[in-house]
Amino acid sequence: MDALLDQGKLSAGKELYLDALSDLVAAYEDEHSRILPASDAEMLRHLMESRGISQSELQRSTKIRKSTISEILSGKKSFSRQLIRTLADFFNVDKSVLAHNL
Repeated sequence: MDALLDQGKLSAGKELYLDALSDLVAAYEDEHSRILPASDAEMLRHLMESRGISQSELQRSTKIRKSTISEILSGKKSFSRQLIRTLADFFNVDKSVLAHNL
C-alpha cells in the first residue's frame, strides 16, 4: 500500500487495487487488532498531559473537586454526565469523546 501511495497519481487499475487492499487491511484489523476505547482515567490523563496541566490546575479551572479528579485518575470513579459536560467544555472536545462508557 505504501508503495502505491508513494506513486502519486494512479491509473484506474492501481486505484482499484489500492481500494481492495485497504478494505482487506481494514477487515483484518477489525477482526484481529480491535482497539478498545480508552478508560475514563486514560482519557482524562491524556487530555491533561496534552494540555500540560496538573490536577490542581484542572480543579481551579473547572471547579471539579480535587478528590473527584483523583478518583477518576485512579480508576475508582467514572465520568458522570455533568463531568462530561464540564470536561468537554474545558478541553474543547466533543462530549462523545468522553461519553463512551455511558
